[in-house]
Amino acid sequence: MENSIKPVSISKKDILWSYLSQFLSIGAGILILPAILHKLSSQEIGINYILLSISAFIPLLDAGFSPQFTRNITYVFNGANILKKEGYDHLHTGGSVNYRLLSSVIRATQYAYKRFALGVGFLLLSVGTFYMYIVTDRFSTVNNMIWIWILFCLSVFCTIYLLYYHSLLIGRGFIKESQKSFVLNKVLNMSIAIGLVYCDLGLISIAVANLLAPIFGRFLAHFYFYRDGLKEKIQEEVSFSEIRSVLSVSWPNIRKLSLITIAGYVVSQLGVFLSGLYLPLEEVGSYGLMIQLSNVIVLVSTTLITIQTPAFASYRVMGNREMLIKKFASSMVLFYPLFIIGAILLVWVAPKLLSVIQSNAVLPASYILVVYCLIRLLEANHSCFANIISSANHIPFFNAALLSGLCTLIGYGLLILFSRTGILFLILVPGIVQLAYQNWKWPQMVLKEFGISWMKFIRIGCQEINRSFFSLYV
Repeated sequence: MENSIKPVSISKKDILWSYLSQFLSIGAGILILPAILHKLSSQEIGINYILLSISAFIPLLDAGFSPQFTRNITYVFNGANILKKEGYDHLHTGGSVNYRLLSSVIRATQYAYKRFALGVGFLLLSVGTFYMYIVTDRFSTVNNMIWIWILFCLSVFCTIYLLYYHSLLIGRGFIKESQKSFVLNKVLNMSIAIGLVYCDLGLISIAVANLLAPIFGRFLAHFYFYRDGLKEKIQEEVSFSEIRSVLSVSWPNIRKLSLITIAGYVVSQLGVFLSGLYLPLEEVGSYGLMIQLSNVIVLVSTTLITIQTPAFASYRVMGNREMLIKKFASSMVLFYPLFIIGAILLVWVAPKLLSVIQSNAVLPASYILVVYCLIRLLEANHSCFANIISSANHIPFFNAALLSGLCTLIGYGLLILFSRTGILFLILVPGIVQLAYQNWKWPQMVLKEFGISWMKFIRIGCQEINRSFFSLYV
């Protein structure tokens, strides 16, 4: 071992590349859409949307794996000599990287993602093949459909398996490098897909692009992670008992985070499902559009907090409580105005833009938008505080999240029972459930841990922003 501890820090380039990757994450599908609509048949377009809906589950499935393995990598690179099922032990925190433990964590991460990818691949090749066989009328609806499906299954396997590089890079604090790899992946995907589509190869163009792009992105991610001689420092030969040891301490939180994410997704999608059953299609479109645009607001406003997750874990394991408070407070102070600006645009600007472009879908009434934005603000706020709690490898919100999901299901059941299924009621049910506990509990827990009031928290955030701005430009 050698003295090579460097605290994780976030630079301006990290932030810029993160926002660029968010833009491509949101806009890649839109950028490729003209080529798809122009060159593919209606049947191919329909199949493409089915494949896209399946692909959309990948981030959901990864929600439990990525945060935990990212924290593991961060802890080790900041001197941890042991990993625990919950929390971290300062007594076993030294001033150098334990490369034997690092090697074990890397191999365990690879092992977990490989099994994860194989499991999803098996489901796709079995249940998924049966489904596609029916949907495509024995694979006859579209030319080369069986090969399209095989290539799609391979692309999903590769995408999921190679996600472990994201955890490695983010955990090491290589935010910019991780985002560059993601951007390359998206740019290659769009370039290959558009090029092959205009060569009149049909839907198989998209399948080939989805398979090749992550493989090329993997080479760049590998280069970034091992570029400073790390390959020579880590222990190549790791016993399976060491890998199993890492997995055994990681699995409890992986399970908790996965169930929390799936429960939240099911509850959020249940509202859309109920709207389709009990509301006119025009209102369903309004409800869906409101959710889609609000998701963009949340994604953009929380990006700075998301990319600092490894830095928060780094401050934890190094015992730098002062810096943890400053960085988190400054991130939250920036989160609030970004969200509010987005909400203002959604409530007062977006309806006018939809009118200008003569959209067939309109947003709900302004008062509904205001209520919904307030609910999403409170939800995003407590999620950010939950993130800072989980940076200590502690997941106290597991039971609360599942109970909130159950209460939301009961609330929706009461709406159906009493025939109250308007958009306002659909958003109020989860909003009231969250307000009853989670909206205030996790911010309160963090402020209590920090030993500061809400006003002092905001004041610290403002001071840190002023200090950072002054150091950059003065």
